[in-house]
Amino acid sequence: MDDENFDIGNSSSQGGAKLINILTIALVVGAIAVIILLVLVLFVPNNFVADLISATEEVPTPTLAFTAEAPPTATATVPPTETIENSLPPTNTPLAVEETATPVPINTLPPTLTPSITPTFPPPTPTRTPTPTPSNTPTPGPTPTVTSTRSPFPFTKDLVSPQYLQNYANAAGCNWMGIAGEVFDVEGNPVPHGGYVVHIWDAGIDARVTVGDAPAYGPSGYEQFLFDAPRVQENNVQLETSSGTAVSQVYRIQTRASCNQNLIYIVFVQNH
Repeated sequence: MDDENFDIGNSSSQGGAKLINILTIALVVGAIAVIILLVLVLFVPNNFVADLISATEEVPTPTLAFTAEAPPTATATVPPTETIENSLPPTNTPLAVEETATPVPINTLPPTLTPSITPTFPPPTPTRTPTPTPSNTPTPGPTPTVTSTRSPFPFTKDLVSPQYLQNYANAAGCNWMGIAGEVFDVEGNPVPHGGYVVHIWDAGIDARVTVGDAPAYGPSGYEQFLFDAPRVQENNVQLETSSGTAVSQVYRIQTRASCNQNLIYIVFVQNH
């Protein structure tokens, strides 16, 4: 009895193992088939599987093309209405507004504004002018010679005096202002030393300087210091003899406040 039960258990266990083997083989075969189908679809362009798939995908397209036939009937009626609308603008394009907007009358105004009518007057009647009677005009004679008036004094200053010069006779430079010059006789020679004096006065000074004491200006030179800086003031200058007799008129001299004009140079010349 025990032996029979053992045989039955062995047979049932062997049957279960066979079933498992069959299922395993079926799964392996199915996996191999799936792999083959994927290879055919992906890497082999012309095969029955790809044709089968494309055939199944192309089935709905005929029905879509058949249903798309309705739109042409609707669009066929639209073009006539569009042509009617397109024909309207040409009738509206030639606007008369542009022609009337041109200011034609304004351009013609200037000719009408020009004064074309001007009043004309008869020419004035010429009047006779009396003919001038020739008169006897005196024939001009010789031009009288202008003679200079002789000075009552034997000495006068020359025509260019006074000259305003820069101090050059001493080292004081601009820290000096004075009157200087020379005296010449009727022949143009320097007068003798000590024969004359120059009298200078006013503006706080009254002095007589001997002609010939300032040889820096020449043999008959003279010099009188006025101030330690250039400034504007007025002084009287007159030539006298050594005994005090006036031999020239009094000259009024004005100084200048410039370092380039701090030497007032006056030359006396004997005229008779």
